[in-house]
Amino acid sequence: MAKNVTYLLHLFLVFALQIQGSTSVTRVFVQTGKDLILNVTEAEIPPKSQLWVWQFNSAAMVKFSPDSQPTVVSHTERIEVLEKKYCVKLRNLQKSDMGIYTAKVLLPKEQKLTEYNVTVQDPVSPGNLTLNCMSNTTSSCILKVTCSAEDSFINSTVTCGSQTCNQEGGEPRGVTKSGTSLHIYLFKESLVCNHSNQVSWDKSIKKIDCCTQHGEPRHHYWYIVLLLPIIVCTPIICCRHKKGNKDNVDNTIYDVPELKNQTEKLEERVEDEVLSPTTTYSVVSHKSEKSKETTGKNPPESVYAQIIMPSR
Repeated sequence: MAKNVTYLLHLFLVFALQIQGSTSVTRVFVQTGKDLILNVTEAEIPPKSQLWVWQFNSAAMVKFSPDSQPTVVSHTERIEVLEKKYCVKLRNLQKSDMGIYTAKVLLPKEQKLTEYNVTVQDPVSPGNLTLNCMSNTTSSCILKVTCSAEDSFINSTVTCGSQTCNQEGGEPRGVTKSGTSLHIYLFKESLVCNHSNQVSWDKSIKKIDCCTQHGEPRHHYWYIVLLLPIIVCTPIICCRHKKGNKDNVDNTIYDVPELKNQTEKLEERVEDEVLSPTTTYSVVSHKSEKSKETTGKNPPESVYAQIIMPSR
């Protein structure tokens, strides 16, 4: 019995030595193109350590020692050693940088200090949101809502009354094939499709048109009130416009008598000139030598007739 207890105690000590220095893995998500800081605190480095490293998938990336500057072994163009020589920044991460990053002491004995499991993700695109009216009445409407991304989708049923909308079964959530998340929820008078992952999120928003058209019929009365004055006033304005055009035509007719008056005045002036002595071109003379002299001369062009009277 005592031998069995001693054997179990030895097994426990061996197991404890094997797990000594092991640490839990920290899960880290980084957006493509962003930077990653690998950090080890000074308290985590054992005293009298002669050599420790940062490794990427078990391959040395940066080596440290107390008496020399850090040595960058890989990722030379993208690694920056920070002021504290046990901290490292890896710039512009890409999908090829996904993996396990480990800080480990090599001398005087091997000991793991910390470990990161790094995942690099692209930013998500907005989810595709569609709304289909399943039922419409004057008091309510029922909508089928679909939120999709990357060949995955989730559905929700929304019922709207005259004042509020409700989602049946709460706010649905789902996971796409690539591990991103979808979420449908109500926000004021709109529906939102949220698409997200661990490094980014984006959303699509659509207003609930079904309820504004049928769930709140009082809006139609406002349209009628606004359109009624236009419907009533338009014929009146058109009639007045036509009457005004007619008046303008009549006014142009009234100008004709004025021309007539001018014609009558012109004719009167001609008659006056004919009857006036100044327009009489007849010459009356006695039969004498003077008359002969007169007849011997060329009459003026304005003389139309010559009358010779017998002498007394």
